[in-house]
Amino acid sequence: MLEEIYNGKLPCAIFRELIEQDPALTNFRLSQIFRLEFINVDGLAGQLIWHWKGPGKTQGMRDEVLNEELLRMLKEAGYVEKDKF
Repeated sequence: MLEEIYNGKLPCAIFRELIEQDPALTNFRLSQIFRLEFINVDGLAGQLIWHWKGPGKTQGMRDEVLNEELLRMLKEAGYVEKDKF
């Protein structure tokens, strides 16, 4: 996931690809996957992912908002350079 983000792919695009590969993935499981890869990111990231309006959902956080928040958290945790994105 980190390499894809370094290459310019946004978190929600990665999540959508993962769901495409495994339609049984839930937002909760996506948050666990994210937290396992980015252990230094604020725990709030998991809660934000839980509230994401992923495929098939009618309510939740829009991609743009989630991408912005997750990228900010990744920068704060030192995973992504401050001037990237």
